[in-house]
Formats: sequence, C-alpha cells, structure tokens
Amino acid sequence: RLSCSFGFRCPASSGLSARHGSMAVPGYEVAGFVETIMQMVPVAVASAIGMGACLVATRALFPTVAKESHDALAPSRRFFVSQCVVSGLHALVSGPAGTAVLQQLLFSDPPAYAACPAQPNLATVAAPPLAVWTCGFTCGYFVYDSIVMLVYPEFTRAELGNPALMYGHHLISLLVWPYCIASGRAVVFVSFFLFTELTNIGQALFLVLNKGKMLPSLETPVGLVWALSFLGCRIVTIPWLLKAFAEAVVTSDCGMAPFDRALGALTVPLPILLNVYWFALIARKAMRIVAGSKPPPKEAKAE
Repeated sequence: RLSCSFGFRCPASSGLSARHGSMAVPGYEVAGFVETIMQMVPVAVASAIGMGACLVATRALFPTVAKESHDALAPSRRFFVSQCVVSGLHALVSGPAGTAVLQQLLFSDPPAYAACPAQPNLATVAAPPLAVWTCGFTCGYFVYDSIVMLVYPEFTRAELGNPALMYGHHLISLLVWPYCIASGRAVVFVSFFLFTELTNIGQALFLVLNKGKMLPSLETPVGLVWALSFLGCRIVTIPWLLKAFAEAVVTSDCGMAPFDRALGALTVPLPILLNVYWFALIARKAMRIVAGSKPPPKEAKAE
C-alpha cells in the first residue's frame, strides 16, 4: 500500500477510492484525502532540498566563481545578481525535468492520458515520480525566493520595483501545484508550467551578464536566445494550452469534481496572461537592445 501511495499509479485491487466527487473513474485510482496527504511527503522533502540548494548557491557560488564582479557591484545589485544565479540553477534542474515529465505524459506509448471522457485524461492522470520531485524542488525555490524578498525589502524594491506580482505568482503556485500533483488532478498542466521553467535559464544568464557587467559581447546573443525560447515555450504553445484547458476544465466530461474544476478555471489562465505580459516586456527590452537605448529602471523579471 505504501508503494502504491508513493508510486502514483495504483491497481484497481488496491482498494483506494476511485472517485472524483461521486463519479467513478475506471482504470485509474484518484487519490483520496489520506492518500493525497501521504503523497505530499515527497513534495515536502523535495522542497526542503530545493531550499537548501538555493541557500548554498546564494552563499557560495556567485561570490566565489565571480568574486571580482561580485565585489565591484553595489549591494542591491549584488543581491539581485545572486538571486539570478539561484534562479538559473533552479531552472537548470526544473526545466529539463519538467520537459521529461511532459514528454512522458504526452508522447509515451501508450500515452499516459487519453482524450476525455476516457480515463485517465488531461484532467485525471497520475503524476510520475519525477513530476513529484520536480514540483517539490520548484516549490522550494519559490519559498526561498519569497523569504529573500521579505528579508531584503529595500534591495527587492530597488531592483524589481513592487514585488506584489512575484509574491502572488509564488503563493498561488505553492498552494495549487502540490495539491494537483499529490491528488492526480490537472497534472498535465502543472507539468507544462514546470517545462516552461526552461526559459528561465536564458533569462538568468542574460540578467547576470547585464546586471553583473560581465562578458558584454555575449549579452545581446544570450538575450535574443532567451526571447526566442520564451516565445517558443510560452507563447507559441498558448493555443494548445487553451485547447487542453477547454477539454479538461471547461467541459464537464473529464471526471473533475466541482471544486477541482473551479480551481482550474481560476488558476490555469493566470500563467497564460502573465506569459503574454512578460513577453511584451521582453520584446520591448529586445527592441531597445537592438536600437542601442538604455532601459527604464525597475522592470519586473519574468518567472
């Protein structure tokens, strides 16, 4: 039973609840309340690992590897570049891992989900173990980043302006993603958002070069690669994401309970809107780089 709980794909003979609300789900056991709580354990462990990795990176990596650049920066800028290094390291882990999870869910043979109303589907598919650990690791980074912004409010405002958008992004993700992963609801959507962390690799590298005043000859090509990766991962995919959202959440034949449908309806569109907003900022910055003009201060970083 324990391996069934942590393996996220239980046989029908396991005796676990196979219901979304009152709807039976043939062929796939959706975790009940107790099983969901138990399956939060590896998410919490991975979150602790993610927070620890972020702390180590902040204290050791940037000050050691680029000591001269680190010491030459103003305190607030040193703080910001350090956080960009941490963000990039997190993305190097979560982006490829999220890509592997999404590939497994969408392109495995047979695929891990089927079209609604067959089960499992876009709305009800078990999270692969890698998705559990990747979600937890990313949540650990979100906790770390939120704490850092709270502990250093002056530096945060000096470099990011009002951090309310980042707090909202992190808080909603921390509340929704672990629940989805542990309960087997909307795992495909969480996996997609983990996949989009790939774009933060280019973002972090660009900001480190730009704000850290390092290797100026690489700044423009890295920035263009970042913009193109953002376009490909987060913007070009919007039609597919909206189609999947309509099938799994808007229609009523995917086996989601009313609470889960309401949660999806409220939260899935938010990253789409944020990505459009962030891409507009990236495009504006790219045009300024090409034109050779200086950017206005305090632009919010994308996530």
